Amino acid sequence: MDRLKSCPRTFPFHAILIAVCVWLSPFASNYEKLFFPSVLPAAVVISAAAVCLIVLFWIVLRNLTAAGILATLTIVSVFYYGYVLDPIIGLSGGAVTPSLFMPIWVALFAGLFVLAFLYRARLQNMTVMLNIATLSIAMVSIGSLIVSVIAENRLYDVVRGQEDTYSSTSSEVVATSQSPDIYYLIVDRYADIRTLDTLYDHDNSGFLDALRDRGFYVAERSRANYTTTGHSLASTLNLRHLTDLSETIGPNSSNAKPIYDLIQNNQVVRFLKARGYRYVHLGSWWEPTSKNFSADENFDAIKRLPWPQVSLNEFEWLLVEKALPTRIFETLGSAKRRQQFIRVREKYARLAALERDGAPQFVFAHMLNPHNPYVFHDDGRYKTLVNENAMARERNYVEQVIYANDQMEILIDQLLKRSPQPIIIIQADEGPYPSNFLSDKKNFDWRQATDDELRQKFRIINAMYFPNGNYQALYPGITPVNTFPVIFNQYFGQEIPLLPDTVRSYHSYADLYSFIDVTEVTK
Repeated sequence: MDRLKSCPRTFPFHAILIAVCVWLSPFASNYEKLFFPSVLPAAVVISAAAVCLIVLFWIVLRNLTAAGILATLTIVSVFYYGYVLDPIIGLSGGAVTPSLFMPIWVALFAGLFVLAFLYRARLQNMTVMLNIATLSIAMVSIGSLIVSVIAENRLYDVVRGQEDTYSSTSSEVVATSQSPDIYYLIVDRYADIRTLDTLYDHDNSGFLDALRDRGFYVAERSRANYTTTGHSLASTLNLRHLTDLSETIGPNSSNAKPIYDLIQNNQVVRFLKARGYRYVHLGSWWEPTSKNFSADENFDAIKRLPWPQVSLNEFEWLLVEKALPTRIFETLGSAKRRQQFIRVREKYARLAALERDGAPQFVFAHMLNPHNPYVFHDDGRYKTLVNENAMARERNYVEQVIYANDQMEILIDQLLKRSPQPIIIIQADEGPYPSNFLSDKKNFDWRQATDDELRQKFRIINAMYFPNGNYQALYPGITPVNTFPVIFNQYFGQEIPLLPDTVRSYHSYADLYSFIDVTEVTK
């Protein structure tokens, strides 16, 4: 007990505070695209780990001051490795490599550990300084977080004040046992046949012909309504364009949460659930589609595996990818790639296995394929990072297109055997990014994009299967925003007017709600 008499001035709060900073700083920096429930598990685990380290070192050393400093050194050495290394590599122009830097990092902290142990009786003043320093760092992040929260309030008011136009309308067709299931398959960044031919040297006509042979309508001139997944899904799932957000939120906002909120609380789901549909959600690791709280079933492929796996969300991967163990062990470093490989395969399997249990189903599946990382060979084998780096990006992309084609044909054949047959939508939310964007994502301004770059980004695959074969309302240039108006009109007796097939790009990551019209350029 005597060792605790100097509390709280010399209690090693710094170990706990630095652990808090591990998750608080990236949360504050990425607040505009993260929700706190996704951050909370990591916050609890890391903060609790700091307390456990203090206790463990205190049991060994019987010196609370030294225990705190060793705990802080452990946390910094493990979690801040990538935050230090990556800028150094950039500033050195690649002269400093991980293989050169890692021994220096390990030796530095090993030396600090030894010094802390040898001089543990003289470290009280160091504890006071570390407490003040870590508290100051934490307060900076807290201040940034408070400013972001205040600024965000009005953005949420804009989104949550939207009128629920379609869930209750004059024509109330209620689902029956003969109502078709609806499979909405988002094949992320899947380009149209023109882009695949001209930029990727791949003839995709065989797959499109296979869809037509099975009764699909293929909209060969379709384009995404918006630049990225968030904007596109928010538009499609709410049967609306997003120009009102541009007018209300104004320019120079990088907060994506109003978009994400539209995805989570969308009108398509409300419409169908109000008519008796069951909602099955097969998401990705990406925050807005990882799960949906309105779903009757959220399928997490990693958690469903028969052997132990850790299913990490977007924020948790952000922390893990910077950590020292991830950079040391290739098996940990490739964990995200392997989980992506597993997740895509398991989602195709789950889609094929879904059976109706009375009520019809609306099935939403966000397939990050052919989206990178490129983890599939064209025959479905796992592709390591070494394999990927040995190929051109275009070839890696094509191999994932070929794999996706094969899996979709298998899935479609199984779905079409069912009675009643389902509505099937195979649609990309965006096309692949041009090379110039990939080289400078944060600063890329779409107003400066060339016509070819815009065509690459916006031209997408878009194919639909209607069991009744009535495709009179469809046309080659139909865009995703009109997908569900057509379906709701035809199968649920609605009279929803189709919207103009306008195509818009936001300016940049720093200006998500200012749009340029690129409709004519992308045709």
